[in-house]
Amino acid sequence: MTHALASSDVPRATSFRGPLLGSGTMVVALTTAVGVLIGASLVSTGHSTPSDAGLFVLASTCVGVISSIAWLAGQAMPRAAALISPVVFALGAVTSTVPEMQPFTPWGWVGLAYPVAAATGTLAPILAVTATAAAAAPALMSRLSITLLAAQAARWAAATSYATGMELAAAATVYQAAPKVGRHLRAVRPALPSPVVFLLRDAVGAARTPVRLAAAALALAAAAALFTLSLVPEWPDWALGAVAGVILFAGLGPFTDGIRHAASVASDLPLYGISDARLLTYHTLFPVFATIATLVVTTAACALLIGHAIPAILGSLALGILAVIARIGNALKGPLPPALLSPIPTPMGDLGAAARLTWAMDGVLLTALAGASAALVLQSPVLLLAVGIALTSLTIRRWRHRA
Repeated sequence: MTHALASSDVPRATSFRGPLLGSGTMVVALTTAVGVLIGASLVSTGHSTPSDAGLFVLASTCVGVISSIAWLAGQAMPRAAALISPVVFALGAVTSTVPEMQPFTPWGWVGLAYPVAAATGTLAPILAVTATAAAAAPALMSRLSITLLAAQAARWAAATSYATGMELAAAATVYQAAPKVGRHLRAVRPALPSPVVFLLRDAVGAARTPVRLAAAALALAAAAALFTLSLVPEWPDWALGAVAGVILFAGLGPFTDGIRHAASVASDLPLYGISDARLLTYHTLFPVFATIATLVVTTAACALLIGHAIPAILGSLALGILAVIARIGNALKGPLPPALLSPIPTPMGDLGAAARLTWAMDGVLLTALAGASAALVLQSPVLLLAVGIALTSLTIRRWRHRA
């Protein structure tokens, strides 16, 4: 279907307008809903007027439109997007630390539209950017080649097939970039001790996708910063801790490729002349060292600014170790158990779909719970201990019953 539409004489802006509008509408609806929730909460508490909240909702809608067109631009011009995206991220980081730059950046205009008494922003610039982005959509769609569209359609079909079977990790792997950098680097050096061999092998393998590795490192740093903020009394501690746990779990993906490899061969004949347990242990060294180093440095830097240094470092370390354990358990999970395919009738309806979704996302949910409990460790350390025991027990059980 994609090849037929792309190779026809009909302009791509016409033939692919429906899918673009459908996916863009979902993004716009999500950003608008977030704006409505924020604006309604501020109006209900008396911190904003309905008119200011309405302007913020309009700004949120513009964010959805710009995000959709930016996604299309990344598909149409991948090389330019790879060069521009780090610059945009760096400018965003600078803008967050230098408030004087807000009137000169699109994200600053959205921030100035926040519906509080101090908000003095205008929607004119962001509306102009939104109109320009929407006008550029047909030209961007015409740049999509047949080869690119066919490859994207094949990846989407494979990803949806995996997602239908609740294999979310495999679905995400479909969009993982192939390693192209550092192919000349020697990853395996047998003369070194075995732990060092596997540590170096995983480090070199991760470095061969530098953009993916850099994004993962930034995610770990962001998780550490959010967790440190969760210890500040003025912030919603457990909520920030849960978000930090989710970001940490996602950011560990590029660091745990070796763990997934060890889990995939754990039920076969031993490789490299070592046992399955030692293979998994060796591949765990790289994510553990990377997580500890990133979390300690980021948490210590943030704690110097806001205090709570010792609790923040110890809590982030505990959360990091639990996130690695969750990644190991997720790699050992295997296919969806047939028992979950049967309906679960209850007075509230069939909970079979909810059970399958919980099984598919148990690693994310447990890490979020670990982050929330780690943020509350000063009030109640028992909760963090209970989550750690449950997560470790689940991982051990999956290891013993691996297929």
